Amino acid sequence: MTLGELIARLDPYCEGRVLAGTPEQTCTALREGTHPDPQYGPLLGMVVAWCALTDAHSTVERASVVNALGPLRLELMQSDADLARYRALNALVQAVDAAFDDARLDQTPHGTH
Repeated sequence: MTLGELIARLDPYCEGRVLAGTPEQTCTALREGTHPDPQYGPLLGMVVAWCALTDAHSTVERASVVNALGPLRLELMQSDADLARYRALNALVQAVDAAFDDARLDQTPHGTH
């Protein structure tokens, strides 16, 4: 899946707060740190930086995306961490799983199990 496809798939799972224009515009905003959402923008910006994604056509893998969020997840598991930020991160990890699952199901030929 490409970063642009992932962003488009994540948006519905994240209450419409991921897309900032087109997937291409969103990728630019994430790389430049100008994404308008205060929760999902920085989180996805970490993914873009960690995975060295350059544009919406960059290929992403589930493990790389989740691993990119791992250090922040450990940090936020501390008892004094910002609960809203932790919840947003947890929701994003669940959305990433769902987006990759959806993409895999979309590629499964119909009529097979």
